[in-house]
Amino acid sequence: MESENLKLKKLKSEQKLKSKKEKLLNSYIDSSKNMDDKIAVLKMKNSVDKSSFISSLRKMMKDK
Repeated sequence: MESENLKLKKLKSEQKLKSKKEKLLNSYIDSSKNMDDKIAVLKMKNSVDKSSFISSLRKMMKDK
């Protein structure tokens, strides 16, 4: 039971960290005026999380 609680806490902390990273990267994409910077962030997101990359790419294309 205790090991399950530890695993749950670890999972929660990983999800929070992932969410914070996602918000930070999205804010950088939104605030950047340079397309090269936006593309670099998208490439980095692609290496981390494929679904996040696709959603960011769709959002960026919709904004253009």
